[in-house]
This record gives sequence, structure tokens and C-alpha cells, in this order.
Amino acid sequence: MKRAWVGVGLCAVALLWATGLHAPFVYDDKIEVIGNPTIRVYTELGAIATYNVSRPVLIATYAVNWAIGGLDPTGYHAVSIGVHVLNVVLVGLLLQRVLAAAQGATARGSTAAWAAALLWGAHPMCVQGVTYVAGRSDALCATFWLGSSIAWLDRRRGWTLALLTGALLTKELGALLPLWLVLLRPPDPAERRAVAWMVGLVALGGAVRVGVMGWPALQWTRGFWAQFSSQGGAWSRYLALWLWPGHQSILHDPDWKGTTALVNTLLAIAWAVSLGWAVWRVVRTPGQTPVTRTLALGWVFIGCWLLPSGALPLKEVMAEHRAYLMGVPLMALLCVVVERRGGMILCAGVGCALAAGTVVQNRLWSSEVDVWAAAAALYPESADARFGAADALRLARRWAEAEQAYRVVLQLRPDDESASVDLGIVRAEQGDDLGARAIWQELTARHPRSCAGHNNLGAWASRHGDRRAAMDEYSSAFRWCPDDPVALAGLGDVCWERGDTRLARKYYERYLEILPYGAEAARLREQIGP
Repeated sequence: MKRAWVGVGLCAVALLWATGLHAPFVYDDKIEVIGNPTIRVYTELGAIATYNVSRPVLIATYAVNWAIGGLDPTGYHAVSIGVHVLNVVLVGLLLQRVLAAAQGATARGSTAAWAAALLWGAHPMCVQGVTYVAGRSDALCATFWLGSSIAWLDRRRGWTLALLTGALLTKELGALLPLWLVLLRPPDPAERRAVAWMVGLVALGGAVRVGVMGWPALQWTRGFWAQFSSQGGAWSRYLALWLWPGHQSILHDPDWKGTTALVNTLLAIAWAVSLGWAVWRVVRTPGQTPVTRTLALGWVFIGCWLLPSGALPLKEVMAEHRAYLMGVPLMALLCVVVERRGGMILCAGVGCALAAGTVVQNRLWSSEVDVWAAAAALYPESADARFGAADALRLARRWAEAEQAYRVVLQLRPDDESASVDLGIVRAEQGDDLGARAIWQELTARHPRSCAGHNNLGAWASRHGDRRAAMDEYSSAFRWCPDDPVALAGLGDVCWERGDTRLARKYYERYLEILPYGAEAARLREQIGP
């Protein structure tokens, strides 16, 4: 493919994704960006590094965004689009090398490589890696993943190690990158030291993560077999969405019980067997054609990319941004087959259809209410999807609709503490202070350890001038959650109003130790004084 056409295609991809520039922050963006105090002090590299020791490079990019544009989401989307366009270039360069090895270094192979890269770059399954700001973790890790693959094929050991380090400092899935590289091209005897360095970097990164953040198994909510079977359904759904992106969602929460659980288990076994076969075909170089090895290598690529997030029982069984690179081998296979049958017109048509789907998805993501309404419509029995829809309505100040949505959540999950807390907030915003207090009192009666419930009751009492009740509620929250910043700030405020400035300072100082850059930090520092 001529360079001019590649340049035109890249510009088209960038313009395509510009349709998502004005999407708001949604879901985990509220935690990783809006709720992340360290990005507001971008000069404090130590704070950035310790916020999440597995992702300091990612957090640093958010800090740069904050330094330039604060919390304007446009700048965050612009950076993510830039990362994605760079990834399209890297995919093209990587496929050029891989297809050249399978087909011979011909112009036809180059055409298929760049056509596949552009198709992948236009696919709506990339939306969660681009338009969803928190999905940048996967897109940025993919940059290092792809770059290190190219460097390894070109026998640039220094660059390979540097880019591997970048992947490990961006997201945990970089831990499987050395395995992929060794399968991509077996190391020469002179490169054994480089492989040892790769393994050492992964071991060091794992040790630091476990030492600082603890062993992930302590947070597991599903056993090994339940997790294994769940990924049979998740990976199969990823594949289906890459082949036909018809039911995308910000949250996937299917009911995988009964017969579906058995089907998922069989699918998981099928995936495991197929990946085992692919690895065997890749390793068993003698006696097979380059084309067979390349097909197996594509399957191994998918497995290495998906396995890290699939091995750990995370809260969400599946999330589309985790499958960000899964479509690369699929698009490559499509373009190679089409090219061999005499033309790329079909690929051009597919590209236009995919681009239209991406525009539709970006338009959906331009409204937090709409994106969560779509999830709730897809999974009407999911309390998590319903809660997301209710929360979006609350943040949009559509109080009556939000109240109804929260009540649906409580019907599906009666003990949902967050839904009860937010339902009380919605009642208060509608002017029903007594109704809000009743909801929070009922919550704390059922769940005495509900710190959020006690904190809201404390804030209610403070607003109504009842310092004793406020002190009692904040103290209850503090008793169960001694490091709760809201409780600490509330206790400090009540003590200050009562004239006990010495005790108030203690609470304020403790708050500042826990959240030195928190929302109340500036006010509390001013309150304490020099």
C-alpha cells in the first residue's frame, strides 16, 4: 500500500475518533481521574508512583492532562486518540513483519498489513480503549506491547527491554509480554541474557506490586473453576463482538448460571485446548508451513493479551477494553483472505461499516445517561447496570427519574448500601430532608457499620444545627472506619464549632495524612493555619 494512502487512512482514523472528543467522564473515570488527587500535583512524582505502583506511567499521562486542561475531558480524549492512532501505525508495522515472514516481503503483504491496521483502528470495539478515558490503560499498554514486539523482531534488545518496562509500569497485563515475545521469535543463544532480564523485570514488578498492594488472591470472590468457566463465556463474547459489534455495553453483566454455566465451562475448555494447540504449533517450527505458524501465532497473540485479566477474578467478569488488541489477528486474517481473492474493495466496505458503528458508539458515549440506559436495557436484571443508570440520572440532576431508578436497584438488591445512601441524597435534593434522614436511619439500623450512612446523617444534623447528633453520627462512622476522610473532616468541623480547636486539629491533620491532596485539603490547611 502506498505511503500516501496509508497517511490518508491514518488521518481518516483520527477524524473518526474525534467524534468522541466531547464525551464526559463516566464510570471509573470518576475514580481514576476526577477522584485521583495525585494527578493534581503532577510535580509530585512520588505521589503519582505510589497511587498505583503497577500503573505510574498511566497515572503520569493523566497528570499531564490535568496540568494542561484541568478536568476538561476534551484534552484527555485527545491524548487517547493520539495513543490509538500511534497504535494503528504500530499494528501496521508489526503485521508487515509478520506477514512478510509468512508470505514473503511483497507489496501484497504490505497492503494487507496496513488495510488490517486501519480496519482495526476504525472498529467500534476500540471505543472503550479510546473514548473511555479509564480504558487508556489498555491502549497505552498496547503501545508498549506492540512497540516491544517490533523491536524484538528487529533484534533491538535495548529497545525491547525499555518498552517492556513501560508496559509493566502501565498495566499488569504487561507481565505476559515476555512469553509473547519468545513465542513471536525464539531467542538466539546470544539473546538469553535479554530473556533473563525480561523475566527478572516481570518478577521485580510482581514483587513490588504484592509488597505494596497485597496478593490479589485475598480479594478473590470466585474460585478458580468459577473464574475459569466465566472466561469461556467472556472470551467468546469478545470474539463475537469483534466479528459483529451489535450489543456493546459499558458494563456486561450476564446471568451465567445453570445451563449457561455448563456451556461456558465447555467453551473455556475449548479455548484452553485451542491455545495449547496454537502454542505447540508455534514452538514446533520444523514440519509446518509459515502460513500455519502465522495463524497459530495470531491465536497465541489473542491468548497472551486476554489471559492476565482473565486469570484474576476481577469484579467484572468481562469489559470490552480488555479485548482492545484482540481484533488485530482477526482483521489481518480478513484482509489476507480478501487480498488473495483479487482486491480490497470488500475491506473498504467493511471499513466504512465499522466507522459508522464507531460514530454511533461515540454518540452514545457523549451522554452518561444514554450509555448507562443502554447497559440497563441490555441487562435489565443486573443491579449493577441499573445502579449505573440511576447514578447517571442523579448526576444529571434528574431527581425524580433517579429516585425511581434507585428503587429498582433496591428491588433487585435490597441490601445495596450505596443505592440507599444515594436514594437519600436524591430525596434531600428534592427538598424532602426528613425523608432523606429516614432512609439513612433505616440503612444504619440494618447496617450499623455503614460509614456512608452515618456520615450523611452527621452532615444532615450539622445542617440543622444539631451538633450533638452530628458528633454521634460522625463518631459512629469513625469507630467503624477510622481512616474515613469524610468522618475525620466532619468530626473536625463539629469540634471546631464547639470551640475544641485542639481536637479539631487532630482530626484535620489525620485527614491530611490520608488525603494530602483531597477535596477538603486546602480548606483544612487554611483552617489549621501556619
